[in-house]
Amino acid sequence: KRGDISVRSALTIHRGTANQSQKSRPALVLGVDAPDAQNAERHDLQFTRSYYETIPVEHRKHFACRIVEELEPIVQAHTIEGLVMGEA
Repeated sequence: KRGDISVRSALTIHRGTANQSQKSRPALVLGVDAPDAQNAERHDLQFTRSYYETIPVEHRKHFACRIVEELEPIVQAHTIEGLVMGEA
């Protein structure tokens, strides 16, 4: 119920800094949106078909997503004022 969790933008995980080491910086990002927010097209959640089929049917109905054969790059659709991006 409301108030049970604290949420932050995934963009703050590494604060937009470039990775200066040879070690990767993996992170799990769980996206949650209000049922009437209509933001799915901006987030472009994707599942490979093989993975999607492992998700219980009762959970699948909650995902506004694309089913793809291979994951595709996602283009950032939000502009967040003040976010400083590291050099690629």
